[in-house]
Amino acid sequence: MHQYENIRIPHKKPKGGELSEQQKSDNRKLSQSRVVCENAFAGVKRYGVVSQIDRNHKYDFDDKLIDLSLNKVN
Repeated sequence: MHQYENIRIPHKKPKGGELSEQQKSDNRKLSQSRVVCENAFAGVKRYGVVSQIDRNHKYDFDDKLIDLSLNKVN
């Protein structure tokens, strides 16, 4: 199994056992940080920014559009 520094995986409950309070706390923190990111992706999808063809030829317009959709969500 590969170990990567930028991937965080929640603790799994052992078979027939329970998680420690520290593991539960770690999972809760991971969940709270993950929901912010998932809500941002949902907002980008909601506004159709990545699914529509951008025919605007203004410089840096697509970056501003993504920023705008993310700011509306957060």
